[in-house]
Amino acid sequence: MIALGIISFMVFFILYAEFTFSRMNVSKKMKYALYYILVMMASMFVGLSWYLVEPKGFLNSVVAINIIMVPMVSFLVLLFFFYSMEWKGGLKTDRIFLPATFVLNEVLMTVFVLIVLGFKFSSNTLIDIPQTINSLYFVLPMEVEMVASILFFRIKGTVRYLLIALAGMDIASPALFSSFHLELLAANALIMVAGMIILLEEASNSKSKIISEKKRIIDISLFVYLLNSIGFFLSYSLGSDNLVSWSFYAISVLVGMGLYFFFVFTGRDVRTVDGWIVKKMWLFFLLSGTFVAELIMSIPLDILAGLYTLRGSGLSSLSYLITEAVRPALVSNVYLSIIPFIAVTAASPVFLFLMGLEMGALVLFRMKKIKWLEKRISLSFALLAYFTYTLYGPSYVAGWSRIPLWANVGALGPVRGDLILPMVLSYAVYAVLALLFGRRSYCSTLCPSAVMYGGTLGQEMIELNYKSKISKKNIGSRYSPFVKKIAGGSWMFMLASAVASFAISVELIKLPFDPAILYSYLIWNLLWYLFFISIPFVGMSPCRRYGWCTTGVFVGFFSRLGFFRIKAIDSNVCAKCPTKDCVTACEVGLGDLPAQFIKNGYFKSSKCVGSGSCILACPYDNIHFYDIRNVIKVGLASKSPDTK
Repeated sequence: MIALGIISFMVFFILYAEFTFSRMNVSKKMKYALYYILVMMASMFVGLSWYLVEPKGFLNSVVAINIIMVPMVSFLVLLFFFYSMEWKGGLKTDRIFLPATFVLNEVLMTVFVLIVLGFKFSSNTLIDIPQTINSLYFVLPMEVEMVASILFFRIKGTVRYLLIALAGMDIASPALFSSFHLELLAANALIMVAGMIILLEEASNSKSKIISEKKRIIDISLFVYLLNSIGFFLSYSLGSDNLVSWSFYAISVLVGMGLYFFFVFTGRDVRTVDGWIVKKMWLFFLLSGTFVAELIMSIPLDILAGLYTLRGSGLSSLSYLITEAVRPALVSNVYLSIIPFIAVTAASPVFLFLMGLEMGALVLFRMKKIKWLEKRISLSFALLAYFTYTLYGPSYVAGWSRIPLWANVGALGPVRGDLILPMVLSYAVYAVLALLFGRRSYCSTLCPSAVMYGGTLGQEMIELNYKSKISKKNIGSRYSPFVKKIAGGSWMFMLASAVASFAISVELIKLPFDPAILYSYLIWNLLWYLFFISIPFVGMSPCRRYGWCTTGVFVGFFSRLGFFRIKAIDSNVCAKCPTKDCVTACEVGLGDLPAQFIKNGYFKSSKCVGSGSCILACPYDNIHFYDIRNVIKVGLASKSPDTK
């Protein structure tokens, strides 16, 4: 009853303080009074905890009283000094002071309540911190106060949803309920992904200007996601049964809650600031932050799901995880470092699922905005292809490697004799599809890039093609000499890896690793993401434009030979068009689109991925796709009897 009364009083007082400050016209006397009560409660919790823990006696009683009285009296003197000097706080001290004292009081209250309930603390701070923070006595009161702040400060819209997501992650913590580690960690990851979807969608709508309040909560949310992911990663990789390992996550919770209240008390700043089209480093932070947070969060899920194994605890367990646990993925005994470990983790089904949910949601948001049926069908196929062809099939279907759906050499396994035919058939299928329907049959449908680039944010980033110095040098339908060298080098690397992998299978050579699988991991699960997060500096669709995607170059070659093209209904309309919107809308920066429309009546290029963005952007509905379907229609029409 004592513990319940203390918790209830603390929650009531902090809610009262939040409500008072939410009115935005709190008097100076009231503000100082609330400051004093918060400091008084903190000192009382410390003094009473000391009194209960230490042996009873006159000296310890005096120490406990001084612990309570000295901070109270000292702070009271300071308040009188500032009040008499008519100090206004300059930087609005309540924005820093209130969040800090709220969290501090909750921590000290939890310690006191645990002592009252008979809990025995150790002398190891790294053990005591997680036991205190990862306790329902701490989390539940904080959750009530955090959620109530949304109501008191009348927070609405995107900001409201992001704050709810931050609060939800703390209550769904596996540290609170040890019997449901996997379920709660999965729930935490899904809440994090939901928050990322919200903030990325908001960013996609705010490329030029964004309200300062929204930008601040986006930055805070992403920072908290990173902190929580790192905390979970260290907790599980160091051994989840070791209380010390949970101290990292406990610290992330404290920082996250402090940032939560800091934002609430920052006030409603409705000024606008530059968006990521001007501040490219902000977009880099968003892209890299979401990638890193999801990658790190996937590792503890891989551990709990049994995909990664641990041996020992502490640093030895972390070392084993990075250098040994993922060796089977390379089908060899290669000694792994952190870079291949990241690449292998990016290929895990858990990470692919989290990334697919995030980017897939942005694709769905875009599908709601467009009316062109063919593009909506194309995006639907891309989503279906991602979750079956990239995630479900290779990860869960036995014998998938023998189906001719290889994305590239090494993607599904080493180049062994029984897998050569499926691999060759894969390229044959892609070649035929490219001849019939163009490069879009792969790059805008089957390839995971179709989902990564096809969402709302991806479409907004197209503008970067004409704002990046590197990108502007590679505008047009032809590959530059530099890109041709990259493409040639990529093909040589891929073929050499395939030949070496096959040579190992027939025992011609021996290597401590399989080159084909290592090639696939490094190129597609490491470098691809590095290029993706570098879009602010290299432009949109870097894998399609800079030639290092061997499969894309392959299908582009056959697309150039095939039926696919973009036709202009009337080339004179293109000649008179004052905007040339098709150029600025092109995902791969095909700057000579209008020139070919005017000269030839159609556009054809091995770089064209058939995303359809140019067709959607044309203000006159003057261009359309032309492929094998149109050829058949024209042939049938020519053979039909003359109705006249």
